[in-house]
Amino acid sequence: MQTERTLVIIGVGLIGGSAAAAARRSMPELRIIGIGRSPQRLQAATDAGLLDAWYLEPTAGLWPADAFGLVCLPVNQIAEAARQLLQAGCGVVTDAGSVKEPVCRSLQQLPGFVGSHPIAGSEQSGFEHATADLFQQRVCVVCRHADQAAAAERVAGFWRQLGMQIRFMSAAEHDRVLARTSHLPHVLASVAAGCVSDSELEFTGTGFRDTTRIAAGSAEIWSSILLQNREACLNAIDAASGVLAAFREAIERADGERLSDLWNSAAARRRRLDDPGT
Repeated sequence: MQTERTLVIIGVGLIGGSAAAAARRSMPELRIIGIGRSPQRLQAATDAGLLDAWYLEPTAGLWPADAFGLVCLPVNQIAEAARQLLQAGCGVVTDAGSVKEPVCRSLQQLPGFVGSHPIAGSEQSGFEHATADLFQQRVCVVCRHADQAAAAERVAGFWRQLGMQIRFMSAAEHDRVLARTSHLPHVLASVAAGCVSDSELEFTGTGFRDTTRIAAGSAEIWSSILLQNREACLNAIDAASGVLAAFREAIERADGERLSDLWNSAAARRRRLDDPGT
């Protein structure tokens, strides 16, 4: 496993800041450089110990040619930022975006880019909420291609050093799966939150809070994700509509047996998250 010497991060927010914190802990000799739009925010991240240096744009000569680049931006901005890092001399560049196929397709002719997605996060944003433990024992998808095998192994090695478990998938398969496991839950959380009026909020309990927690995420980020993964998200919403219709029909018909079957099937699947052996 290669030990990185220089890490260049575009987008030092929750994910980028957590990657910096985790990399600082696992690779103490690593030099970490941040790229962003706000000098004040970048300096604050430096003062917090996340960065060694920062710049407002990637430029050739600012770091060694074998530097590792990581893009942590909204998915509609990833391809251009990754292209800039490669042109500025990074040896390998990856990203942390929740949608892979459009980005990988856009950059498929550029050697050195490998798409990845650390499946970890929070409804919070900003490096102030960064934590070195964010990636521990979580899954990271790496989109490996035959002509990028060495670069993909380097990307996988980087995330392993941050404590992640690697799964190799195609970009298209990643987007299909994540539409159901990540993008759809965010939509459903927003739907649930949107069904309650301001006057009804005082009557909500822990169930409502647990179910809708992720609805507090960034509208800019999630609009970008849903539109970039439009087809897969529409398919996931259709699947959810079918399950919801089944619940509605069972309630309408006062069919307790059918309701129990629907509920128990979902409950068994949820329990497997906590105990995969069940």
